[in-house]
Amino acid sequence: MTTQAEASVREPALQLTRVLVVDDDASILGIVSEVLEDDGYEVVTAASGEEAIEILGNETFALVMSDIRLPGINGIGLLEHIKKVCGRTAVIIITSHGSMQTSIEAIQLGAYDYILKPFEDLALISNSARRAIDSYNMEAERSQLMRSLKVSNEELSRMNEVFHGMAIRDGLTDVFNHRHINEMLDEEIHKAKVDYSDLSLIFLDVDNFKVYNDVNGHQAGDVLLRELSGLLQESVRKKDVVARWGGEEFVVMCPHTAEPVAARLAEELRRTVAEHKFSGAESQPKKKVTISAGVATLFKFNDKRSLVQAADDALYEAKRAGRNTIRVANHETSR
Repeated sequence: MTTQAEASVREPALQLTRVLVVDDDASILGIVSEVLEDDGYEVVTAASGEEAIEILGNETFALVMSDIRLPGINGIGLLEHIKKVCGRTAVIIITSHGSMQTSIEAIQLGAYDYILKPFEDLALISNSARRAIDSYNMEAERSQLMRSLKVSNEELSRMNEVFHGMAIRDGLTDVFNHRHINEMLDEEIHKAKVDYSDLSLIFLDVDNFKVYNDVNGHQAGDVLLRELSGLLQESVRKKDVVARWGGEEFVVMCPHTAEPVAARLAEELRRTVAEHKFSGAESQPKKKVTISAGVATLFKFNDKRSLVQAADDALYEAKRAGRNTIRVANHETSR
């Protein structure tokens, strides 16, 4: 599927071939216009700088060819206006042999070229105009390409962000998924060992979730898990990370957190969930949705496998103790 940005990169910009010729001498206007029209350019004429500015306010030109000497606003004034207002429009100054210093000034102000009159070779008009118009159109194409590439890169960055989010987040609850929390846990354990800091893990599980699903239906169960994940995220600290471990089981990773602090946090989460008014809670044995939690700390369990197993074992102990409670892992209870 071709994106709009890709299409605009592949399609060349339309070539602009319109030329505005400005001179108060009708014979010069006639000569220059005839040469340009013979070359296939669309020509518009003006007899003064003021008339040219009015035309430029309504139309776009690739090139303006103007005599340096004009009544009212002269060629230099017109050049300055064009560079200020018309951006890339090229300007060729037509000047007499005695006005070389003014011609140099015009080039310094941004004129593309100058042509001396009387014209010794009409091909000079043709060649200079062609180069100026080609330069204008090449710059227009370059600018369009840069804009298109910018859009394309922004689009690509946005898509990459979306895909990255999909890869690391749980599709149902939008918290981090099992794979990503495992990767984060590896990183945090490494940091904790380098910094000699604490790291705790809380495993949470919805009590009697099968009963809830059987009575209320799986769609209601999905709604419950989404609501629970949001509640957990609102209740933890900024540095804590909530993830879905699988099914109705969640994990909270707590960097720089000692065991007593993690245990208090687990208890606060348990109480918050028990007090929350979930839809369908009357189907539960205690007429409310509750969780059990297990806490383990890296201080006691030195590697990821042992830490995860200890938190899971502590959760199992909380379930055995009657649910809606927390347990802290120790070496005796951990397998």
